[in-house]
Amino acid sequence: MNNSTLEKLSAVWTLATGRPLPFLPEPKEIPEDFPVWFPLVGLVVGLVCALVAWIVVWLFGGFAGSLFSGILVALLLEFITGWRGFNGAALFAMRFFPKAADAAPDKFTAQPMFFGAVFFAVRAIMLAAVANAGGTCWLIAVLLCAYFAREELSAATTPSGSELIRSSVAERRKGAVAGCVLILLFILVSRRIWGAAGMFLLTWLASWYLIKRSENGSLNFDRRAFDTAAYLIETALLVLTVICVHR
Repeated sequence: MNNSTLEKLSAVWTLATGRPLPFLPEPKEIPEDFPVWFPLVGLVVGLVCALVAWIVVWLFGGFAGSLFSGILVALLLEFITGWRGFNGAALFAMRFFPKAADAAPDKFTAQPMFFGAVFFAVRAIMLAAVANAGGTCWLIAVLLCAYFAREELSAATTPSGSELIRSSVAERRKGAVAGCVLILLFILVSRRIWGAAGMFLLTWLASWYLIKRSENGSLNFDRRAFDTAAYLIETALLVLTVICVHR
């Protein structure tokens, strides 16, 4: 691969996850023809998470294996994204508990870490529930939809009036089409039409709503908001997945 291709791959991964790949150089700037193919990143992350979960359940089996796989995959997702969603969601959650800000500084429940830990525990439990039901392949759909949301949200308007991630209309269309095709393939292969279609609809509606709010100036959409929104959508998708595999 030439340097231009490596730079684009590095930029796609870094901007999608917020963390550069160790074997690719960190991009110095976003290429003018930046390909917003975040769903492909979601496919890779989803396949890795599904494989890790399946191996852990196969090795340990039963409830213990499912619980361990949930914790391990939750940690893996945080590591891949550099804990950006974790931190953003923790600060976001504190807005709903104003009394926490007035509590003593040494009180753990008044700290963002507490709210982040709650989010992490919920996600780990959801992941364990999916693994326990034998639905590890559903993690592929979750991450596909979550990174499709990132692809859509990257067009949100920042306070300066520009797109969060600038890219041509053609490249954005390619990214959107790639995401739709991959999600459709999952639906056809898994034959869980209503569940996967519901996940995709939730992803699209949430992304559309946030983009509209950023356009009318009611939402300050910066990189932190981008990471937090993607994290919350991903968590909602995990909850929906648990409902799908346990119905």
